[in-house]
Amino acid sequence: MPCWPDILEQAKRELPRIAFFTSAIGYLSIVALLLWAPKLHRRWVRIASRILGVLAGIPLVVLAPALFFGILLASGNPPTVSRSVYSPGGQEARVSYNGGFLGRDYTEVAVRSTSSCRHKTVFWHHGPSDPEDVQIDWVDNKHLHLSYHARPDDPVHCEPSLGEVMIVCTPLGKPTVAGQK
Repeated sequence: MPCWPDILEQAKRELPRIAFFTSAIGYLSIVALLLWAPKLHRRWVRIASRILGVLAGIPLVVLAPALFFGILLASGNPPTVSRSVYSPGGQEARVSYNGGFLGRDYTEVAVRSTSSCRHKTVFWHHGPSDPEDVQIDWVDNKHLHLSYHARPDDPVHCEPSLGEVMIVCTPLGKPTVAGQK
């Protein structure tokens, strides 16, 4: 069964995309309306409307290739990789890895208790990484151990606890690349 707080979080992440497409459709509609100029009986008003339509369309000529290139770059990212580990009491710890462009990876660990439907973020890491760089082990129902690879200058955050769950984060140094020592 879907969890409403998780569905609402996903909807909040999609709001910028919805706002962008809505404003783009509105802008294109205004440009088309100015160029078409329906039911304008005076010739000078119709000509002025079409001139304004052409002027409003010039940014589209400049922005369309940049927008297309940006969409191509963004669509090249791999999908989010997630895995979950459950405690003996049924609590879930979920690791989500988002591979980014040019090493802008983002890894997050979220915990959900059995009495709640909402996931709470307890760990995040920005920087080059791998989906398997964060290892999760439930010691028992109240102790979560995270071990992760990160470079010294990578931004990393680890919560010490979440409710009754104590969280211990252990850095393992920078990740090794296959073929290197």
